[in-house]
Amino acid sequence: MKRILTTAFLLNLIVINATFGQDIHFSQTYFSPLELNPANAGAEFDLRAGLNYRTQWGSVTEPFVTMMAGYDMNFKGAKPKVGFFAGGITVFNDKAGDSKMNQTQANLAIAYHLYLNDKNTLGAGIQGGYFQRAIDMSGLTWGSQYNGQKYDATIASGESVNITSVKAMDFSSGLTWTYRKGERYMSGNDQVLLIGGLSIQHINNPKTEYNNIKDDPLYYRWIGHFHGIIGVPNSPVSFLPAVVYLHQGSLSEVLVGANFAYKFKEASKYTGNMKGGSFGIGGHYRLKDAFVVTSFVEIANYTIGVSYDLNTSDLSAASKSYGAFEVALRYVYPSPFGGSKSSARFR
Repeated sequence: MKRILTTAFLLNLIVINATFGQDIHFSQTYFSPLELNPANAGAEFDLRAGLNYRTQWGSVTEPFVTMMAGYDMNFKGAKPKVGFFAGGITVFNDKAGDSKMNQTQANLAIAYHLYLNDKNTLGAGIQGGYFQRAIDMSGLTWGSQYNGQKYDATIASGESVNITSVKAMDFSSGLTWTYRKGERYMSGNDQVLLIGGLSIQHINNPKTEYNNIKDDPLYYRWIGHFHGIIGVPNSPVSFLPAVVYLHQGSLSEVLVGANFAYKFKEASKYTGNMKGGSFGIGGHYRLKDAFVVTSFVEIANYTIGVSYDLNTSDLSAASKSYGAFEVALRYVYPSPFGGSKSSARFR
C-alpha cells in the first residue's frame, strides 16, 4: 500500500509539474535576462555572457535539470542620437523526471532601445526560436505492472506512445524600460539602475502533444519583471530589489525579494588598473512554493551567483523542504565598477 501511495503521489507531482512548469525558470532571474524578455538584450551592458545551471527535486524523484547559455550585446556607435539596436542568443536544455522528458531550444533576439532622455530608454524586442522535445518511456513504471503483491517489470505496461519527439518554432516579444544615473564608486555610490518590463512568450502557441490524442499547445506566458541596483550614498552598500510575475494558462507565479551587496574593493576611477569587487547575500520568496537563499561574488567583469530553494509547498513533506540548487556565471563589459565608459550608460 505504501508503494502504491508513493507512486500515486509521484505521478500527481509529474502532472502538476507538466501544467505549472511548461517552461524553464530560474530563481536568480537577474542572471537570465533574455529568458524573461527579449527586449532586455543590450539594455544594461555593452556585452554580456552567462551560464546557468539548476537542479531540483532530487530528494523526491529523478532530478529535474536545466542548463542555459546566453549572450547579448548592443550595436550602437560612439554617439547614437536617437537610439540603438541590440541582439542576443540563448540556448537551453531541460531534462525532467523519470520519463527524462527532454527539451532543447535555441532562440535569437533583436531589440531596439529608444532614448527618452539622458537617463531613460524604452526598448522593444522580438525573439524567434526552435525547440525539440523528446520523451523516454523506458524508465517509467505503471499500475498495470503491479501483480497484486509487488511491482513486476516483466509484465507489459500496455502503454504506447507513437510519437516520442516533437519539434516546433516559438516566438516572443516584449518591452523594457531602463533608468540609470550616478556611479558606483564608494566615494559617492549614488548609482541607481532600474529595469522593468513586460513580455509575452509563445505568441504562436506551438503544439507539444506526442500522440495527437489531445491538443496540447504551449499557452501564452506573460511575464512582468523589475530589477534594480540602488546605492546607499557614501557607503559600500547597495540594495538590489527584484520582482517577477509569471502567468501561463490558469496558473501564476510570483517571486519577490532582494540582495544586499557590500563593496570590499574599490576600482580605479581613471586608469582601470585596479579591479573592484563586491559580495552579496539575500533572500527571495516564491509565493506558496519556496524561500530562496541567494548569494554572489563579483570581481571586476565576472560574477558567480549561488542560490538554494527551500520548499514550502505541499511537496515539502516528501522533499523534506529540499528544493533546488542553482549556480550562475556571468561576464559583462564594461566592468560594473567603472574604470571604463560604457556606451550602455546612455549619453
